[in-house]
Amino acid sequence: MSTGRGIFIVLEGTDGSGKETQCKRLAGRLSKEGYEVAVFDFPQYGQPSSFFVQQYLNGKYGTAEEVGPYTASLFYALDRYAAAARIREALSQGKVVLANRFVGSNMAHQGTKFRHAEERRGFFIWLDNLEFEMLRIPRPTRSFVLRVPAETAQSLVDGKGQRGYTDKKRDLHEADINHLKRSVEVYDDMCRLFPNDFTRIDCTREHKLLDVPTVHEIIWQKVRPLLPPRPRKKTAGANTPSRPAVRQEAPATPAGAPADALTSLGGNVYTFSPTLNHTAVAAAIARLSSANGDVPAVLLEALAGASDKDEQLQRRTLEAYGEHTLQQLTGMHLIIDQASGLLTTAIGQGRQVAYLGQSIRYIPYEQRDNAGNYRYHVPSYLEPQIRGQYKAYLDQIFNLYGELVAGLARFLQQTSASTPENAKLQARDIARAVVPVAAKSAIGLYASGEALERLITRLMSDPLPEARETGEAILAQARTRMPGLVERIATPERGGAAIAHRATVHKKVGRLAREHLPAHYADADQPVTLTKVWPRNELDILPDMLYAHSTVSLQDLRDKSADWPYDIKAKIFEAYIGDRTNANLQPGRALENVHYSWDIVCDYDTFSELQRWRSVQALQQQGLTPRYGYAVPKVIDDAELTDQYEACFDLSLRLHSLLQGAGYMYEAQYATLHGHRLRCQVTYTAREAFRLLAPGPTPHDHTYAYQLLIRSMHEKIGEVHPLIAEAITSPPTLDVRQS
Repeated sequence: MSTGRGIFIVLEGTDGSGKETQCKRLAGRLSKEGYEVAVFDFPQYGQPSSFFVQQYLNGKYGTAEEVGPYTASLFYALDRYAAAARIREALSQGKVVLANRFVGSNMAHQGTKFRHAEERRGFFIWLDNLEFEMLRIPRPTRSFVLRVPAETAQSLVDGKGQRGYTDKKRDLHEADINHLKRSVEVYDDMCRLFPNDFTRIDCTREHKLLDVPTVHEIIWQKVRPLLPPRPRKKTAGANTPSRPAVRQEAPATPAGAPADALTSLGGNVYTFSPTLNHTAVAAAIARLSSANGDVPAVLLEALAGASDKDEQLQRRTLEAYGEHTLQQLTGMHLIIDQASGLLTTAIGQGRQVAYLGQSIRYIPYEQRDNAGNYRYHVPSYLEPQIRGQYKAYLDQIFNLYGELVAGLARFLQQTSASTPENAKLQARDIARAVVPVAAKSAIGLYASGEALERLITRLMSDPLPEARETGEAILAQARTRMPGLVERIATPERGGAAIAHRATVHKKVGRLAREHLPAHYADADQPVTLTKVWPRNELDILPDMLYAHSTVSLQDLRDKSADWPYDIKAKIFEAYIGDRTNANLQPGRALENVHYSWDIVCDYDTFSELQRWRSVQALQQQGLTPRYGYAVPKVIDDAELTDQYEACFDLSLRLHSLLQGAGYMYEAQYATLHGHRLRCQVTYTAREAFRLLAPGPTPHDHTYAYQLLIRSMHEKIGEVHPLIAEAITSPPTLDVRQS
């Protein structure tokens, strides 16, 4: 709930959509149900605060295009600012506040003045910051958008009586049918971009306008779950305090866990209470890796016993060090629940954000939820027919996944000493190759203010709607913890410009690539190709090794060492590497001057392992596709489950082709499986190779494919730089069972 104990409901929609009528009916019903109601109507015509709005709508300042979106927005924002104190007072008294129009109307009508969606999103961020951060106007709990086609809305406007703010039949916005059409489109875009803030209500069926009582009932069914418990009537002489509203769908708090440890705006992105110390939060997020159950419940259990150490850390840091340092030193933990694999990959693209995801081997994807659904992401905007086929194909894959897990668990129990529980975990680990990328899991991450700003702008400029919606949700959570960060992101010249720039570059480069590159997929003859090595001679970095121990320039060192015999060079090289008794001993930074670039074809899980190495350079992937094929693990053949395994990949290919044929090019990636191969590029230094190619954890943490990739890289480095390859501890022994 946004403010106080009350809730704040707004009815939005195009002119003529019936907002005023529905607002009155809703207020009456709430009063009958026992709620105290405060009703506001915006703009506040007749009040001094609406003067500039009335002048604007009467064309006194020129046309809508001449005034521009940012200037016009100030007129409406100041009118709402004049009512902000009264709204806050009503909310503090536990009332249900209703508003006919609010900030959403500004977003929709002024948003029509932008021809590019990226620029419009930048404007939305600026307006959000202006109204809710700078002017501190209360944020609505939920805004309901009454959707009526523009032509229908304009005819309804013509049926209105004389309005006090204009002497015209239609005001500046109502007179322009193209403006009304664009405002309907922008409202639709807002409902897609900000599903936690705006809910669309269609007021027509088969091109016919629904009657007023029907629309009212639809609105009531949407509003009712948001309402707090009905106020209890006081008995004579009793002094009964009002009961605060209970947060919706909050898990039970275990004994010893802090109250309100997790915050939520009603979606899948939430963070931790600012009363928790960082050590407790980090420990809770670490628990995610082995979480097998409801994520909020697991986190609350992990937080039991935590206590407040410092509630004013951010404020004191800001006062002591200033805004720039605050961006560096202050950070926040976040949980992103119900995230698809595509979203996880998008989050992992940045090197500055530390994150940890749920291990697939702990998630029982073979189980359905209480509604009978498997755990996978369904884009809400798919056409109904495509949506039905999408779910049908994925349900079949998840059914087969369940058969594979059950069959593998029985086989492993028969052929090894595994307990039933361990056999089930091992079975899920092997069967994860057939889990679709659409499958959902939870991610825990930590980011400094600077890293969080980059993550938000990157997600909000992503072509995938799921990523953009998550970027908006993260920004909403950042407002509660890091207002200094929000002020930077929400300005059009900073955050808005960054979002627009990234999205525009992506579109232009994509268009040029489609024009000049072939559409077919190149064969993956060499899964691991070393495409570039620098320097060609590994002993050329001796001057860098000696630089800190000398008193001359780097060029002088190069000239001096060029004529040294090989045995002297090798001796210096060996001394610099040192006696590495274990793989955790890192060599000096001179090895950061040696670079290896690779072109790789590997499965999705192997790419995810590479992405976890935050210091690798130039890690990027091509679009996910079934076209590069997959491998069948030996244990699948041994367990006689090959038919079920291959059937999953056949279904994936058919769904991928179906989505592409329907024009859902990005969404087609949801159909690919974790075992499908993809093409990616990565560059890392020789110093990083000492970590990346060292022996890894136990086999269940790194798949056979990942182990094989590491071994292949080690061998190819040995062909060009034998001294470096010899100094690197040998890579792990391959897990032949999974081969």
